[in-house]
Amino acid sequence: MSGVLESCLDSDWGYCYLFELGLSLQKGDEGSEEENRIAQLVLSEFSHFKEVMTMVWNEETIQKPVEDTIADIHGYRQSQGDKKSIELDIDSIDLFNSFRSFEQKYKTLLGEYLRTGADLSSLVRKTTRIADRMKPLTCAVGWTKTVKRSIPDILAGVLALFTVLKSGNSYNRLESSFGDKLLMKPHNIQVLTLLCMFGCGQISTERLESQLMQIRTGEGKSMILGAAASVLGLLGFRVRCVCYSDYLSQRDYGLFEEVFDHFQIKSSIKYSKITSLSEDSTARKGDIRYLTEEMLRGSLDESGKTKKAMVDSELLQLSESQPQQRSGEPTPTKLQPSDSRSVAQRQSLRSFAAQSQSSQSSRTRSRSAKQVLAEEILLVDEVDVFFGAEFYGQTYNQVAQLREPEVAEILKTVWGANKRQHVSDLEKLPAYQQLVQKIPGFGFLLENEIALMLNQVRRVDDEQYYLDPIEERIGYKVMDTVSYEVTFGYRTVFAYLREYDRGNVKDDTLKRVLTMPVSCGQFSYANIRPTRILGVSGTLDVMSGYEKSVLTKYGVNTYLFVPSVYGKSNFNFDEAGSGISIESKMSDFYHKICDEIKKVTKQKRAVIVFFRSMSQIRDFSSSPFFQKLGRKKKILSEELMAAEKDFVINKAATAGQVTLCPAVFGRGTDFFCKDGKVAENGGVHVIQTFLSEERSEEVQIQGRTARQGKQGSYKLVLLEDDLVETFGISPGEKDSLPKSKWYQWLCNARDKYREECAKKIEADLADATKKDRKTHEYFDALLASDKRKSSKLFKDIYLAMKKSMPSSVSIDLCFAVDVTGSMMPFMQSIVSTAKNLLQGTDSIGQKLNQKFPEMEFKFRIGVLGFRDIDDEHNQFVETVFSDDCHFTENPNEAVSVVQRITANASGGSDLAEDSLGAIDRCLKWNGSGDWTGTVKCLLLLTDAPAHGMAPKEYSGILNGDSYSTRHPSGLTAEGVVGDLITRDVDLFFCSFKPGATSRTEVTISELYLEHQKNSEEREITLIPMVPKEQFACAEALAAGGASKHIIFVLDESLSMANDWSGVVIAYQKYLHSRLQSQSCLDLVSMVQFSDRARLTIDREAILVAAKRTDLSYDCGGTRFSPAASLAAQVVPTTPSSHSPVVVFMSDGGTVHQDSAMASQTFSQINTEVISRFKSDLELHVIAFGGGADTRQLSDIARASRKGRLHACADSAALSQTFENIAGGQEVASMLESQIGRRISEAVADKLSLEYLR
Repeated sequence: MSGVLESCLDSDWGYCYLFELGLSLQKGDEGSEEENRIAQLVLSEFSHFKEVMTMVWNEETIQKPVEDTIADIHGYRQSQGDKKSIELDIDSIDLFNSFRSFEQKYKTLLGEYLRTGADLSSLVRKTTRIADRMKPLTCAVGWTKTVKRSIPDILAGVLALFTVLKSGNSYNRLESSFGDKLLMKPHNIQVLTLLCMFGCGQISTERLESQLMQIRTGEGKSMILGAAASVLGLLGFRVRCVCYSDYLSQRDYGLFEEVFDHFQIKSSIKYSKITSLSEDSTARKGDIRYLTEEMLRGSLDESGKTKKAMVDSELLQLSESQPQQRSGEPTPTKLQPSDSRSVAQRQSLRSFAAQSQSSQSSRTRSRSAKQVLAEEILLVDEVDVFFGAEFYGQTYNQVAQLREPEVAEILKTVWGANKRQHVSDLEKLPAYQQLVQKIPGFGFLLENEIALMLNQVRRVDDEQYYLDPIEERIGYKVMDTVSYEVTFGYRTVFAYLREYDRGNVKDDTLKRVLTMPVSCGQFSYANIRPTRILGVSGTLDVMSGYEKSVLTKYGVNTYLFVPSVYGKSNFNFDEAGSGISIESKMSDFYHKICDEIKKVTKQKRAVIVFFRSMSQIRDFSSSPFFQKLGRKKKILSEELMAAEKDFVINKAATAGQVTLCPAVFGRGTDFFCKDGKVAENGGVHVIQTFLSEERSEEVQIQGRTARQGKQGSYKLVLLEDDLVETFGISPGEKDSLPKSKWYQWLCNARDKYREECAKKIEADLADATKKDRKTHEYFDALLASDKRKSSKLFKDIYLAMKKSMPSSVSIDLCFAVDVTGSMMPFMQSIVSTAKNLLQGTDSIGQKLNQKFPEMEFKFRIGVLGFRDIDDEHNQFVETVFSDDCHFTENPNEAVSVVQRITANASGGSDLAEDSLGAIDRCLKWNGSGDWTGTVKCLLLLTDAPAHGMAPKEYSGILNGDSYSTRHPSGLTAEGVVGDLITRDVDLFFCSFKPGATSRTEVTISELYLEHQKNSEEREITLIPMVPKEQFACAEALAAGGASKHIIFVLDESLSMANDWSGVVIAYQKYLHSRLQSQSCLDLVSMVQFSDRARLTIDREAILVAAKRTDLSYDCGGTRFSPAASLAAQVVPTTPSSHSPVVVFMSDGGTVHQDSAMASQTFSQINTEVISRFKSDLELHVIAFGGGADTRQLSDIARASRKGRLHACADSAALSQTFENIAGGQEVASMLESQIGRRISEAVADKLSLEYLR
């Protein structure tokens, strides 16, 4: 297609023909809907039709009279030190006169230079002369009335040149028919914004003030920034225009590149992300990486020759081209072009340094070099750039590259090894010994780097990488692009080795990348000092007070609001009605998205769906719902090449099209609607599938529709679990609110979340500032050639950035086991847990050895059994091993202790337990060998809340919490948490009844995380040992999560005569077992049946029922249905504080019809239980003796999903079965295989994250 269109331009008639063709395609009057849609795609895809698109834009831009627009401009200045704002006094007459001056000059210049063959260099000279007359000019002084009167003329020259360059040829070819509709001209709002930016209309000041201006998204910010950069460049300022992403920066720079070229100001103007500004600012001081390399080799020049080269412009450019390593671990870094310096290059630099030697001090020369630099002005495209996750409060890490053949040899050895290696193995290599000689005094560095190599060689795929086969380079996804500058340390190096083995990388490339990255500093991104900050944004009116306070630190306190060129917005968001959907299940969430898309596309409109990330898009696109969206669907991803992105973006606003995007494309991406059908039917519809953490991001996403005055609509389709996880909203909370209140409720939750984020950001900033100061101290020592000081500071910085990887790690594991009566059902599980954790295939030792094979792990185990406060001298059971130490290195010995203390679960007079006392007891072990490990872990295993932290329902229960207000020993949660942090012990809270312990977990976790001594922000690990769903009922939680209404349904027919005494014994053992496990609030009912049924016990307290020594016996035949019917009357009497349990026992059978009726009745009982208790009926059916009809009894058991059939041959087996049911042993046995694995994984993850990353 491109070739065909190009061939048309070879003919004289070509341009006119293509323009007429474009007009026809744009109108789309005669074609079908599909043909018209394709026509719009052709128009947007091929630049041959740019004149048509310009004309359409000009026709749609209906400008208000300039005086009306000026009247609507308003603003305020944020006063220093408080939250008050002062309205700006805008001189409307002065602003109007400035606009008229611009307009007259602009039209004059167009008339002179728009003609074919006009000398544009003359226009450039005229404009440059005006600017030169205003010099010298600084931000602080000189912006007099006279100077401001010249601004419109300079601006007119810049924009006239822009118009001629962009559309002059088209105008001259087609002028006769369409006039200035073909010209790419600024509209009134853009011009007025620029004039206000440079102080026109603000005659009271003679300074160029920092200020931000709001202009609606889609109304030409790119032209405003390009023109502003041009004017500032002509006036002698350096300009940095910062944007949210590299993709948008490159797009906007391309718009004005020709203008910059003609005025010869390209060297003064740079477009980038804001992070690059910080990096370049630091690079002007010198090259910290190069100096670090020299220091390591012992070549830091005492006479200062090396550092002198750093201020040379050639070296400055080289320095600025080197990207830096980002903060965080694993730490992505940028490749270092300086790494490729040859020996000759190094010698050349030293030669230059020698030639530039002088008697001045380096610090004086450094200042002088800076003084000759022009003032730098920061132009901001969207205020959000200040608050992105990668800027404010973050650091960029400096990484020197040690390039030696010995390093390459060691890396190849590590990659090629087919067996487990240790640091000691590699230290024996000749290459290692030679490297030690080359960098004497830095053995700690080599040992640590090799440990990191061994660790990361197995983690190549932790971050997905992308290979560019043409350039032979590896990149990673950053924002909306794949960056080939970002690296992930040795993982990237080993990725190159992998691709080399596959034949995708050649020797030269491999030689370039086989280096040792040496961390040598951390600079704060926020440490930028532009002379002024100017910019435009679409979200000033939704900035928070915190965000304004941040901008105030950078000298920005003036905000101006400019009206839309299109008038009132046609944006539609029904926030009080159908504009918000919140779904509880993922399937419903996907279904709602799909339904919303199909509803809109049927209207011949376009739909753009924003997800939080690409991973969520992949999840949705792999679901069956995605396939239902038809063939007109595209995914806009960061991995696409620029041309591919442009194609998807251009196609997105056409009829019937569905486009899925990650949130990053919600800022700055121009989904311009050129399809008339879409516009007629309501415009582009945007669906956002997540609640933005920042209101500004939401506004930006909303701004992808209703652009350039067109119609558009927006809807939020949210998943409740996302809201719960991110914003702390309670499940079901929305159901208590009218839908009209939902949006405000969501905004309130977001505001609260942002307040917490602000606290963390400020803490991160403080930390980043400390690192920045330390790095500058080191940098100054390098520049001063102070070898001793720089070496010492380097070691501190290096070890802080790359925590030393020890060759061996000792780990203290302490088991604090609740051995009160309520824990009896779980004791066997705890023994199995200890065995699995210490000895099994899922043991923590096995897991850590697999994850970190280069390290040796030594375990020491301590064990404490604990009861409650009132158990007095029996409260703690502990073992002292050799040398007065509570820890043993023998895992078998530790397991034996666990078996011994769990053999007699008893005690615990109330439902809460002394968990704080247990933790305190362990922490107070002070033998010579106690708590000496590198890593210290305390595993608390319990089923009860701690005293004073029980659920609120306990307050109304007898024996709920006997010490709810004060611990007898004066212990407090705050004190115990402080001791955990002081002793550097990590707590793993393992709960067998998560519902009962939830408040304890939350309280201790919050205290731990927010404790002033917890500078590393480590967290407690919570491990639910059973699903929380088992304890969903709040009233049941109040009783420890286990209070039951036990309904016995026992066969007393004639065949049971000889075994009835055994039934009574089994019944008594059941109740005794329940009492032993502290289930003193249970209720008991008894249904006895033969061919009829009778109720012999009705909701009797278990303490009373347990005293019954005799149960009356009545013989008869056997029928199940009467018993089932009576049970159906008893089960509904269960209080809401209890859960019903039915124990049905028979030794016979009945006729089929009777059995079927009984099964049906129990099914109905189960349905009612589910409705009331949100869980199936716990139903135990016992086939006693050899005559029981197991088929009929199985049918009854299947009435509930929790139904189980038990077979008992005699009275002894019946007693054992009753005890097992009472103690929940069936549940416990199912958990044994999972508990050890859960703790092993949690401990291994904790170690990996906190200590061994």
